[in-house]
Amino acid sequence: MRKSRPILVILFLVLGLLGAGCMTTQPPTTTSTVTATLAPAANLSADEQRVLALVTEAVAYAREHGREKALAEFNNPNGSFIRGDMYIFSVDYNGTCLATPALPEWVGTDRLNEVDVNGTLFIQKEIELAHHGGGFITVHFPNPVHGLAIEPKLCYVKDVDGTYWIGSGIYNPGNVTVSR
Repeated sequence: MRKSRPILVILFLVLGLLGAGCMTTQPPTTTSTVTATLAPAANLSADEQRVLALVTEAVAYAREHGREKALAEFNNPNGSFIRGDMYIFSVDYNGTCLATPALPEWVGTDRLNEVDVNGTLFIQKEIELAHHGGGFITVHFPNPVHGLAIEPKLCYVKDVDGTYWIGSGIYNPGNVTVSR
């Protein structure tokens, strides 16, 4: 009996670990989610990889060319950081919008308490993500390519220099049908 006790303990541990994995659930797609990016790019979806690549390129550009030149380029509606419905946006850590070619009237305004259609304080959540190394969040936001229709938008945000952060996103990730 003593020889079988360690085997039973190991068996119960393995079954417990397997059962714990079965108990996890994914959040519903209609709520905003905040996720730190810990996985290598190879483990990301194609949409996540596209957004991450554009933000990485923009962060490098901002660090190389400086804040003023970078923000001018990010705000340029014909600039090099517009890719279809993807574009770079930027906000400082006080919540002031610094760049968004989709909604230029937002530039220079306080967006700290901005909420999406679900009531999520998404700018505050993006600030939190940027402060902690960057990450993904899904929000519902006006799509400039579709007449500012509200659509789910998978965003990635990253700090530039400790005073402001940049992000980008892809609308309707996974090409799900969106009712308008």
